[in-house]
Amino acid sequence: MRSDSALAARTHTSDNSRESIPSFAFDPSDPWTMTFQAGLERAELSGKRVYEVGVGSGANVAFMLRHCAASLVLGSDLDPRLPALARRFVAEVAPDLLDRFRPIQGSVNLIDLPGGMAEATVADVVVACLPQVPDPEDVMYGQFHRAQLKMAPSAGQRMDDHMAHYYPWTSFNDYPFNSVGLGLIEALLRKVRSCAPRAQVVLNLGCRSGKEVLLKLFRSNGYRPEELTSRIVGQDQRTDISFFVALEAAMRGTGYEKDFVCEFYADPRGRYPISACEAKERQSADPAMAVFHEICVLRGHPRRRPVDRPIPPGPDSGRA
Repeated sequence: MRSDSALAARTHTSDNSRESIPSFAFDPSDPWTMTFQAGLERAELSGKRVYEVGVGSGANVAFMLRHCAASLVLGSDLDPRLPALARRFVAEVAPDLLDRFRPIQGSVNLIDLPGGMAEATVADVVVACLPQVPDPEDVMYGQFHRAQLKMAPSAGQRMDDHMAHYYPWTSFNDYPFNSVGLGLIEALLRKVRSCAPRAQVVLNLGCRSGKEVLLKLFRSNGYRPEELTSRIVGQDQRTDISFFVALEAAMRGTGYEKDFVCEFYADPRGRYPISACEAKERQSADPAMAVFHEICVLRGHPRRRPVDRPIPPGPDSGRA
């Protein structure tokens, strides 16, 4: 349930600062942002030092400072344009809190640059909303797609916010959960676990590859998962879901069909589950026909002892 303060913040953000948000940054009124903020409100951030990976427009920064009472928010992004945009956004909607926001300039991949690593090391909480779909232009993904669906992936028209929807699959092939589109997320969990072993993580995640797989991802990388909130949303038509269709095709005949099920819905309340294949068929038959999936916000509590990382049930991502 969203509080009045959260709704007020979103309304204020949407009405007063929409002109500051270019096409390459998520709109603060986007359902993903709204769901993330509902989870952040429950994440007990008061007095905490928070690092946001993928700071985007700065909407979450303003929200965490104003309505979650974070003591300090730091933020970086792979897109070097966004830290400056985020600072401008916070200056507009919460000028009295600007001194508690510290953007990290430049292009920062996860927390890899020295500046990002140094700040993450002393963070109490690391928050992020990262892509979970391989880039259609990725070579390894192209091989996988052709092997399963007998055609090359459709890259479509490249958008300004391409990196907000897709990630380079090949680059994360050393991570077991990359096989189901979670390699970038797993890389972040491992990096945070390594440099800030006591920090919690709060991630906004799509459940298209199955919520149980997300829970396994957290447990396998040293975190006890806790669901803070969830919501059924329409599938963004700018993100191609052929990857999930290929995953289903790869699972056929393996004996894992029941262990790994992609989760889509035909209705906005999530009452009528459909497969990724059915979802794609609906989109192909009528581009205006909406399909839906769940998103959730998970908080990871670090475990005291490291645990084994089993390979999740899923296709061989390197299969040509």
